[in-house]
Amino acid sequence: MRELKSIFDQIFREFSEEVVSLFSEAFKQKGLKKGEYFLREGRICNHIGFIKNGAMMCYYLKDGKRYIDEFSLDYEFITDYSSLLNQRPSNKNIQCIEGTEIFIISKDKLNDLYKKNNVEFERLGRTMAEQLYLQWHEKSKSLLMDNATERYIKLIENRTELPQRVPQYLIAEYLGITPESLSRVRKGIS
Repeated sequence: MRELKSIFDQIFREFSEEVVSLFSEAFKQKGLKKGEYFLREGRICNHIGFIKNGAMMCYYLKDGKRYIDEFSLDYEFITDYSSLLNQRPSNKNIQCIEGTEIFIISKDKLNDLYKKNNVEFERLGRTMAEQLYLQWHEKSKSLLMDNATERYIKLIENRTELPQRVPQYLIAEYLGITPESLSRVRKGIS
């Protein structure tokens, strides 16, 4: 867990060495293969993941159609926060796009940490929640206000490695356009 601690030292700079160490030690490392699920629709989400390396997508299904909500890559947190908080079955799927090494903390372990050092760990938990919220907020705002070209530009500006790691048809689904439209958008930008 030394590796995770050194990553968290960078992310959670304002926290004490002791808090970051205890937080890092609460995670378990797991390998997931391409196509495997971190979470399936209908199950209650009881974990938060931190991707060491790999790529995952979050999506919903409706009438047999997939709606991609988000991609998560190296050094990003991933969960279904709504299911985690409410302890209700998730309507989201989280699936690996490539082989993924992930560190996982259970809701129970996180709650145990909150009880140990209430103020610092709750602040750390809030920091994680804020990161997850900001990712969601930016995408939601972009879907309402930007056209496909603007959404694509923002996506590749903020996540430069995404087009090399995620198939174009999945990026098109995420943007809410066809693969052909994405090709035209990409040609127009070039």
